[in-house]
Amino acid sequence: MDDIEAIVISRQTVASPALTWRAVTDPEIVMQWFTDATPATGAGAPYRLDFGDSEVVGVVTVLDPPRTLGYTWAWKGHVPVQETRVTWTVEPAEGGGSRVTLTHDGWAAAGAAASARHDHAEYWEDYLDRLAELLDTE
Repeated sequence: MDDIEAIVISRQTVASPALTWRAVTDPEIVMQWFTDATPATGAGAPYRLDFGDSEVVGVVTVLDPPRTLGYTWAWKGHVPVQETRVTWTVEPAEGGGSRVTLTHDGWAAAGAAASARHDHAEYWEDYLDRLAELLDTE
């Protein structure tokens, strides 16, 4: 059992679930609010996020369009490797629009410290704010 709490962050947007799905999976749109990402081509495919000075590498674990994208997350070159899991879920929101939820978990199983979880949570909050802002202005 993972004794370091998962990061779970949701944002509601006026954008349709289809547009929200594209925003978390289409590399051209992901670049506008997050970073350079490889296309998610299917479960088992390699996945990379390039932040310029650092990279996250992983493997797509779930690709269930237009609802769920999941992948493993490990900082390239970090020793020891600390592989966690990121899952994006897109759902229609009551009254229209959509809700996007990010879950980032597996901290203790990866051997990561609670401080790593805390640092990631701060960054994720900012990235999801940027995603919601982009979607609400489209």
